[in-house]
Amino acid sequence: MQVRKDTLVNIVWLLLLIPALAVGAALLYSRRPGAAEKLAVYEKAGEPGSYETRFEAMGTRGRFQAVAPDAAGAQRMFKDALRQVQMLEALMSTYRPESEISRLNQLGAQRPVEVSKHTLAVLQKAVEVARLTNGAFDVAYAPLRTLWHRAEQEGRVPAPDAIRKTLEAVGWKKLAIEGNQVRFSVPGMEVDLGAIAKGYAVDLAAQTLQQDGATSGIVDIGGNLRLFGAPPRGGKWSVLVNPPPGATEQIVLGLPPCGVATSGDYERYFAVGGKRFSHIMDPRTGWPVADMPSVTVVAADATMADAIGTGVSVLGEKEGIALIETMPEVQCMVMVRQSDGSIHKSMTAGFHKLIDSITQVRAEGAAPSGQEREGEQ
Repeated sequence: MQVRKDTLVNIVWLLLLIPALAVGAALLYSRRPGAAEKLAVYEKAGEPGSYETRFEAMGTRGRFQAVAPDAAGAQRMFKDALRQVQMLEALMSTYRPESEISRLNQLGAQRPVEVSKHTLAVLQKAVEVARLTNGAFDVAYAPLRTLWHRAEQEGRVPAPDAIRKTLEAVGWKKLAIEGNQVRFSVPGMEVDLGAIAKGYAVDLAAQTLQQDGATSGIVDIGGNLRLFGAPPRGGKWSVLVNPPPGATEQIVLGLPPCGVATSGDYERYFAVGGKRFSHIMDPRTGWPVADMPSVTVVAADATMADAIGTGVSVLGEKEGIALIETMPEVQCMVMVRQSDGSIHKSMTAGFHKLIDSITQVRAEGAAPSGQEREGEQ
């Protein structure tokens, strides 16, 4: 995160990484989130009354920023917001055997499993986005994640028969939701909410901050953002889209209150037999997405931005852009890796209007290996 000094707007120099996103679009967390009581609160330099804190949750790093009466008020707001994030992590982490999602994955093929209002809301939104993307976004892809993790450990690409067999247990249409109960229609099914739950957590945290009295602020969890209110210095929120390796431009967006997310393959991937594969799976073919290093989505909220970003990554440049053009409240930019390693970008007509500046930069090489990974479609 860096700050531009050549503009009068409040600058959010936020690195929109996969993400998703994010180091993490998925909720495969082995570490328990830190206690809210340990939060350190700082007043932002040059912005009296604007406070921020940093934390770790959902397998990645996060940041809250909010306008508050004083540091004590900000501390209270931030603790409340972080408790909401931690609550969602406890419900939806696939690394926690006691979580609702783990319980659903264990029992869902045997009988209906009752879930909480938040898990239900995320699953319902996931089904909505699956319909919108014709199955390109699919939280019921999780058996493919397991298959490709095993392939990484064994050092060889899964056999076609193994992929076909795994696909029999994949698919959002096999997910039945009735009231607050969820059931799988075939054995072997699992869901992973990693490509949508961080966005939902960002939205819930932003809502909590506003309910506690914050008039403006930012919630950032692993590069999934929610901007609310007006920046302390006026104008629009300014967000940097971090360029993937091979890109020669840095793009800064000037945004109103909204949600923002970037999905892509250059920070997190599988390494199988000496070859890199995207962590984002195409649930229709069983194979990782290829040559889509970055998809940035701007939407009314972070939940939609998070999920749609993954869907567009699977659909590809032309089909993805065409879909977003039919959604007036959503804008999108896609970066595609060419055969020579260079990056080609395309975007919806509305996304052009959100660009504040474009700066030429030197194209970087491949992302370093050994990146932290979590599951994501």
